[in-house]
Amino acid sequence: MNKIYQYELRRILRSKFFWGLLAVCLFFGWNILQTSTIKGVAHTAPFSPWSFGAYMARIMPLLGVALLFFQWNQCNEKSRQFGRLTDAAPVEQGKYLLVKCAAAVTAWLLLALILTALGLGFLVIMFGRNVPVGMLLLTAAITLLPALLFLAGMGLLAGRIHSGLLFGLMALALGAGFIPLPMNIDLYGYSFFTEYPLTMELLDPAFSMPGGMIVSRVIFLLAGIGFLVFAVWRNKKAVSF
Repeated sequence: MNKIYQYELRRILRSKFFWGLLAVCLFFGWNILQTSTIKGVAHTAPFSPWSFGAYMARIMPLLGVALLFFQWNQCNEKSRQFGRLTDAAPVEQGKYLLVKCAAAVTAWLLLALILTALGLGFLVIMFGRNVPVGMLLLTAAITLLPALLFLAGMGLLAGRIHSGLLFGLMALALGAGFIPLPMNIDLYGYSFFTEYPLTMELLDPAFSMPGGMIVSRVIFLLAGIGFLVFAVWRNKKAVSF
């Protein structure tokens, strides 16, 4: 399994698409930092968790597309040819599917960490010791993890049905970042970071999450896990037949 994981991860990281997506994400992230984050959002400081969360949420649509693209790359013809070899090997297909998904998630986490480091580095250079790095990392985790599990689960399930469905999910992942949504159903949380501080009637309020927002993040996490489990179960059922 470790060799399969290394093969899949190496195949993603060596592809020109990974480096192209990284370049696009870095350009987009830098533009957000210089034009939006530096001004602060919702009357908060540029180095506040609210402004940093808005930065992370704004680049999430591109990261979502990247994750789904990595999963699609595992469903193409070259991947299916390699899959025929694993079918003949004594490898449990459910585990093989999860290992492939883990490789795509690892490549995605590398992108996300680079963009998180870009944002933190920008703020530290601009504002020095005023930057609450620990709180910003927590904000990044709140933004990244629910979307990661939700999209990874949906992508894995869609890829097992038909690889073409992943292109539809890419369009939805991209569009979800630019359609105004209530904060409790906003997958990326942009409306939460930019609107909720205004309801607190304080200048640069301390970071907090209302109960409804916490519940929605948990629901996205559980839904993602459910999609992953169902995709593995469906794959096992298909193999048994």
